[in-house]
Amino acid sequence: MGEVTNVYPIIHNKTGNELTNVCVTLAASDEDRLHPDKTSCVPSLPNGFKVMLKLTVDTGFKQDTSIRVDVSSKEGSIVSLTRSSCIDLGLPGWVPEKVGILEPIP
Repeated sequence: MGEVTNVYPIIHNKTGNELTNVCVTLAASDEDRLHPDKTSCVPSLPNGFKVMLKLTVDTGFKQDTSIRVDVSSKEGSIVSLTRSSCIDLGLPGWVPEKVGILEPIP
């Protein structure tokens, strides 16, 4: 594999309940090797809060790839988001400062 794809999903909890063991996993269509940052978890996500996580997968060099982000919690809340092209998501060009920080949803 020739490069990595980083994704910074923002997970919002608007369920009315606290979510525990919230895990987010990134998958790519041309993924070969398992990257250690493919999954990230937070122990707790209170209702009305959000958190940004950084996920990484190994992808083909200079190849567009489809990606999927899966979210799960101990409570069984499951959400999945797929994009046919990682280019559709945009590139921030920098690493956000608020990765892993719980913040109230405005």
